[in-house]
Amino acid sequence: MKLILNKLGLLLLPFAVAVMFPVHITVARELPASGAEREYTLDSCYVLAMENYPMIRQYGIIQKLGELSAKDALSAYVPQINLGGEAAYYSDVVAFPEKIEDLFSQFAGMDFEGLRNDQYKVALDINQAIWDGGYSGAKKAMAIADAEVSAMETATELYSLKSRVTEVYFGILTVGAMIEQSDIAAGILKDNEKMLEACVANGVAMESDLNVLKAEILATEQDRIRLAGAKDTYIRLLSLITGRPMDASTVFAVPEEKLYKEEYGEDEIHRYELALFDAHESSLDARRKMINSSVMPSFSLFAQGYYGYPGMNMFDDMLNYKWGLNGVVGIRFRWNISGLFTRKNHLAQLEQSSGSLELQRETFLFNNRLQQVQKNSEIEQMRVIMEQDEQIIGLRTSIRRASEARLNNGTITANDLVRDIAAETKARLDKSLHRLEYLQKIYEMKYIVND
Repeated sequence: MKLILNKLGLLLLPFAVAVMFPVHITVARELPASGAEREYTLDSCYVLAMENYPMIRQYGIIQKLGELSAKDALSAYVPQINLGGEAAYYSDVVAFPEKIEDLFSQFAGMDFEGLRNDQYKVALDINQAIWDGGYSGAKKAMAIADAEVSAMETATELYSLKSRVTEVYFGILTVGAMIEQSDIAAGILKDNEKMLEACVANGVAMESDLNVLKAEILATEQDRIRLAGAKDTYIRLLSLITGRPMDASTVFAVPEEKLYKEEYGEDEIHRYELALFDAHESSLDARRKMINSSVMPSFSLFAQGYYGYPGMNMFDDMLNYKWGLNGVVGIRFRWNISGLFTRKNHLAQLEQSSGSLELQRETFLFNNRLQQVQKNSEIEQMRVIMEQDEQIIGLRTSIRRASEARLNNGTITANDLVRDIAAETKARLDKSLHRLEYLQKIYEMKYIVND
C-alpha cells in the first residue's frame, strides 16, 4: 500500500500545477441533473474544455477588431469634409499706396480706403483622395495580418489547454485503477481472514496471525479513502475545466489506442505555433508594402467654398464692404520625399525581424523533433514492459496461493502471506498503470505534433 501512496503523490504534482490556473464555469446549454447520467471520453472533454474556456470568446473580439481596423485603413478614400469659421482683426491690411488713392479721388471721385481690419469667414473644405501610392491597401493588409497573429496566439494558448485536460483525465483513470486493485487486495485479505478465523477456532493458528490480517485490512481501507479523495479532487478539477457536472458516479471511458508514426515530417506537424510564425511573416510582408507605398506620391481632388469678408476679389472688397460666396476646386499632388532617406533602414529592420522569426521556427521544430524522439523511446519502453506484466502477475498469484496453503498448514506466518498479497497487488496495479501510462504517452505524442 505504501507503493500505491508514493505513486499517488507523483500523480498529484501536475494537479498542483493545474490549480494555479483557475477556470470559470460557463454553461451554454441545459445540463443533466447528475454526473451519473453522462459518460465522458477524453476527446469529448477536449471539446467541452475548449467551449468552456474564457479565452474562446477572444476569437470574436479579434475578428471584430480586424474588421474595424480594415475599414479604418480604407478611410483615406472617404471624402474628408471640414467646416470651420474665423473672425479676426488685422493690425494691417491690403490697401493702395497713398498717392494712388489721391489720384483716384481726383480723377474718379472714388474713395479707396482698402480692406477693413476686421475680417470674417465661414468655410467648407472637401478633399477626395484619388491615389495614395497603395498605402491604404497595404495598411488594410497589415490590419488583417495583425488580426491573424492575434488569432493564432489565442489558438496556441487554447491548444495548451489540451495537455492539461489529458493530465487530469488520465489522473482520474490512474487513481481509479489504484482503487480497483486496492479493492481486489482487500477481498483477498478478507478471504484469508475468514480462513484464519476458522484455523484459530480449531487451534491450528495463532491469534497474532489473525490480528496481522485485520490490521492490514484496516490499512487498506484507509488507503482507499485517500485514493477516493484524490480521485474526487481530479473529477472536480475536470468539472471546472469542462463546465460540466461530474461526480464519483460519472463514467470516464479509457481512451482507445490510437496509431501514431515514429517520426513526422515538417509538413505533418500541425502545431499552432507554426501557423503563428506564418502569421508573423505575413505581418512583416504587409509592413514592407506599407514602407514602400509610404514613399510614393499621392494625388487628391480638393474643393473649398467660404462665405465672408473679404472675398477673392479684393479690389471690389476694397471699394465695397460686403460679404460674399467664394470657391475654388483643383487637384493636389504631394510627395513626402524625406521617406526615401529612412526607407532602406526600415526595410533592413524588417529583414532582421524576419531572420529572427525563421530562427525561432527552426528552434521550435528542432525541439519538437527532440520531444518526438524522447516520447517514442518512452512508448517503446512501455511496450516492452507491458509484455512482461501478465507473466509477472501469474507468478505472483501462484506464490500467493502457495502461501495461503502454507499458512493454512501452519508453516508460515501471516506476515509472509501479507507480503505475498502486497506483491501480487503491486503486479496487478503495475499492469493497469503501465497500460494507462502507455496510452497517455501516445496521446502526449499526438499533442506534440497535433496529429
